[in-house]
Amino acid sequence: MTQVNTKLLTEEQVKFWNENSYIHIPGLFKNRIAELSTWIDEISNWEPDFDKWMSYYEMDNPNQLSRVENFIPYHEGMKEIFTGQTIIELISELMKEPAVLYKERINFKSPGGGPHAAHQDGVAYEQGENSSFDPEIAPYLSILVSVDEATEENGCLQVVPNWPLDSLEIIPMEAPFPERPEYMKIKQSIEDSLTWKKLPTQPGDALIFTERLPHRSEPNQSDKTRRIIYGVYNPFSDGGDKREKYYADKRKNPNDARYMVGNPHAPSN
Repeated sequence: MTQVNTKLLTEEQVKFWNENSYIHIPGLFKNRIAELSTWIDEISNWEPDFDKWMSYYEMDNPNQLSRVENFIPYHEGMKEIFTGQTIIELISELMKEPAVLYKERINFKSPGGGPHAAHQDGVAYEQGENSSFDPEIAPYLSILVSVDEATEENGCLQVVPNWPLDSLEIIPMEAPFPERPEYMKIKQSIEDSLTWKKLPTQPGDALIFTERLPHRSEPNQSDKTRRIIYGVYNPFSDGGDKREKYYADKRKNPNDARYMVGNPHAPSN
């Protein structure tokens, strides 16, 4: 792995990151939106093939595409975005060590598309059975890039601000739907007690956040689709490149509870 470049972010940005566990980088991919939009259209028109790319649909509307994963082996343009210098160097700087792609997806939130419930991503990764996050493991980091404008009306990302980077708290979860016991979210009483901040983004903007940060998004109440690309990165020191194993494991049991945290979506079979 290459050495980490530590000169991409300002001291002010790093300070905000340390105090909030997220950072907003406006316009990171503003010059590539036309490409990204075209590529997403291409991928969304691929015939479902769960042995390759993995398509998921709204649980309450099985005809409405919600998410596609594991597409970079079949799309060179998207592979360059997720594994190229722009993202890898930023993530590595924030991680303070070399980062490697763990998983990628496109999130589609069509008009009427459902919410992503309040959760912490880390519960679904390597530390789900722990009562707190392991301080010896650097957090996985996620990057979200808006391809369409994400607004309060169409379900932009929401986070709990002032969540320090060194917070190890895992918030208690619950299964709100008895008929879907594998679907978990932050307990409603705790979610209601937290302060939530909405983070609207313009096409090309990026949001980076840690697996420990509580976040959610609301339904799309507009008449336009909200598309984002989304990558998760693990520290190379934590097992190296684990991407292929992640998708192989997920393909065997796509409705395992750790894949359903905050995400009540149904896979294509």
